[in-house]
Amino acid sequence: MEQLLMEFVNTLDQALKKMQQQVDDGSGFSRLTISQFQYMDAIHRLENPAITELANHLQITKASVTLGIKRLIGLGYVEKFQSQEDRRVFHVHLTSAADRIIKARSMVLKEYGEFIRNSLTQEEARQFEKILAKLVAVFNQQ
Repeated sequence: MEQLLMEFVNTLDQALKKMQQQVDDGSGFSRLTISQFQYMDAIHRLENPAITELANHLQITKASVTLGIKRLIGLGYVEKFQSQEDRRVFHVHLTSAADRIIKARSMVLKEYGEFIRNSLTQEEARQFEKILAKLVAVFNQQ
């Protein structure tokens, strides 16, 4: 089981690395950490969240988020702006470079999902999706 799981993870990793090579324009994309991808994904999903909202979503401290955002700003993937309603609050949004990365990653994952679906029978694909959903739910409870 361990060996099969490792091989499966490696194939997904290779697909994501291929995407990195296709998208990387010298802007530092290939040096992004998993954590930075998580920040960018959360910002994309939350649509211009406040720092506190992002920290709550990621379940980490506001100080950690502030540091992570500062790094992403330095790489040119995130911009921070002050709220018009409450000058103490800052919001973040993705730059067009980050949007390209999010879209490319989504496209790779979609293609990878289609590849898996086409490699399985309809019943196997349903079972695989159920198993993945169950695993995600268990991981999210931790």
